[in-house]
Amino acid sequence: MSIFSKQKISIVLCIILVVVLSGCSHNDGGISATKVIKCPEERIVTDNMWLQDIDYLHNKLPKVHANLYHDMDKETFDREISDLKKDVPKLNKYQIECRIAKIMAMVKDSHTQLSFVTNKGESKYPIVLNWFGNDLRVIATDRQHKNILGKKVTAINDESINDVIKKVNTLVSHENDQWLKVISAQYVTIPEVLSGLKITSRDEVQFSLKGDDNKIIKVKLEPHDITRNNIVQVKDSMNVKPLRLQYDPHNLKESLYWYKYIPKDKILYFQYNSCEDRSTAENEGIKNYKDYPDFNKFSEELLKAINGNDVNKFVVDLRNNGGGDSSLMSSLVPKLQKIQKLQGKNKIFVLIGNRTFSSAVLAADDFKNSTSAVFVGEPTGGNANGYGDVGTLVLPNSKLKVSYSDKYFDRCPGIQGSFMPDVNVEESYEHYKKGIDDVYESVK
Repeated sequence: MSIFSKQKISIVLCIILVVVLSGCSHNDGGISATKVIKCPEERIVTDNMWLQDIDYLHNKLPKVHANLYHDMDKETFDREISDLKKDVPKLNKYQIECRIAKIMAMVKDSHTQLSFVTNKGESKYPIVLNWFGNDLRVIATDRQHKNILGKKVTAINDESINDVIKKVNTLVSHENDQWLKVISAQYVTIPEVLSGLKITSRDEVQFSLKGDDNKIIKVKLEPHDITRNNIVQVKDSMNVKPLRLQYDPHNLKESLYWYKYIPKDKILYFQYNSCEDRSTAENEGIKNYKDYPDFNKFSEELLKAINGNDVNKFVVDLRNNGGGDSSLMSSLVPKLQKIQKLQGKNKIFVLIGNRTFSSAVLAADDFKNSTSAVFVGEPTGGNANGYGDVGTLVLPNSKLKVSYSDKYFDRCPGIQGSFMPDVNVEESYEHYKKGIDDVYESVK
């Protein structure tokens, strides 16, 4: 049984970033959408219909959430809802969406959130960003704007990036600062978010960017697709492709999980990007579930590779895993624990980071409880203990989707916040652009 159910709403915003950083595939072969609504003031839903939606959320969410008031009290929730209803007549569609997102973020549960990516026909700005320390850098864009690759964002529409991020952070459902950074980097590329926060009033937006030469350039971007054919990425010019990228990103099975033996280092490397397989995909109603791998069969092959090679270290990479069904890894870890060559300290290394979320955190906990694994990287984006088993509310008129948690899981007694690494290693941009994986290199 799943501990944290597969939650596409929670992790779909991460998919683009994971594709760029690790080469994960995506079903349509590109970072895609179609067309953004041209007029933010255009009402598809009337004021009365919005009020009905807000009332629906107000009444339903406390009933279905495991503990809606664990951080925000009922009085605050009621007041925020009431204030939003009063303001509806003077707000446009995107402003209402942002206000709902802000209320959901106040719950302090990463799985309870408004999804900004459920509406088809709405594109993002053609720019993919990632934090390196305190710098928000461009790691992918379209060919037209390839000159901005690697540059640091300093402002959006002449508003400092620090001020923009402060506003965006109020919309991000999160339990720790790690996840806040992951999602904030993506929200600033969403036109609805920037419009709803009054950072822009039109589709076109101006990004100010600074190069390592300290020169600032300004580029104007409009929402449109980044596809496989027009994407340019920092990783394209890497001197050497790091191990984490040495697979086919357009192969569905490999994009979920794969392994490779490195004879010279006597390392068996296992990249586990999603707690998902054929059976979980079928249960979720995914049409092409038969294309998904069978995790039991994959596990058998992995175990044979470990037993059949001279393995001194087994490295499990959870850095790009946004969750799914925790039972998959729970079934594998006991089998790994029985392998003699993997017993003892410095035999199993688990790589974690800020995009390790939901069931992937529970996978880390499985290794912690059953093996002598050493954890390397950064604190996880998901909390060690937290809310999960996710459901979805669809607001009747706007059709906006709000996800929620209906269970609380306390699997790591005494741990507050993120699952912490034994050895903290942060990735530097200078190494990233050269193809050096700081985290993996530290365990070789």
